[in-house]
Amino acid sequence: MRTNFKSTRKYHGKFLSKIIIMTIILVLLFTVFLLSKFTKNLNKTLIDISTSEITRVTERFITERLNSSIFNNTKLEDILILEKNSQEEIIYVDFNLEKAYQVLDEVSNVLTNSLDNLDSGNVSVAYLDEELSHELGSMVLSIPIGNSFNNLYFYNFGPRIPVRINFIGSVLTNLKTKVTDYGLNNALVELFVYIEFKTQIMSPFDTQEITLNYDAVIASMMIEGEVPNLYGGTIEKSSNIYQSELTE
Repeated sequence: MRTNFKSTRKYHGKFLSKIIIMTIILVLLFTVFLLSKFTKNLNKTLIDISTSEITRVTERFITERLNSSIFNNTKLEDILILEKNSQEEIIYVDFNLEKAYQVLDEVSNVLTNSLDNLDSGNVSVAYLDEELSHELGSMVLSIPIGNSFNNLYFYNFGPRIPVRINFIGSVLTNLKTKVTDYGLNNALVELFVYIEFKTQIMSPFDTQEITLNYDAVIASMMIEGEVPNLYGGTIEKSSNIYQSELTE
């Protein structure tokens, strides 16, 4: 009888030990799952915020540099080739390839130097704030961990996580022109530069390459003429791509 009691107690002890071990394992697995999900959500938030912030900063920075360049109506007239029919309607638009290449070369130099300066921190303090700074030759964005909760009330909650941002590869540019009807017997001619470059975003959990691109107006002018209804009131044309390497 005493032996049976000892055996039963021993059996219950082993069973309880197994329950405890299984409970610990389940808790650990559940904790790992929650940490993995939280880290994944946090990393996505860090990448999204960093992409949005670097797009905002680069657009402002580059636009200011391009606006301070020497483009004017005379240059625009030299770059574009416009043809009209006997009714003074604009039927064709193209680029003077030699002039367009010169402009792209100048624009690409401005962009490359601007991005190199932005990357190395050689910019006005107006571009830096509590969240964006420069450390060890790269931009650093400090994002509060509360952003991962997707709740406005927790936006500035918790410690800040540093995310490094570097420009890599090449700057791709090409010219785009748009001729649009603008009032009676007038047309607006706009010259855009298409800009494309890559950034490397390095969070503590992952590294991703993001491609940024946008159009910037560098010149415009009014001319006499109309765009035929056949073209829907707008004629567009793009030049060839021009590439310049960013400094490593």
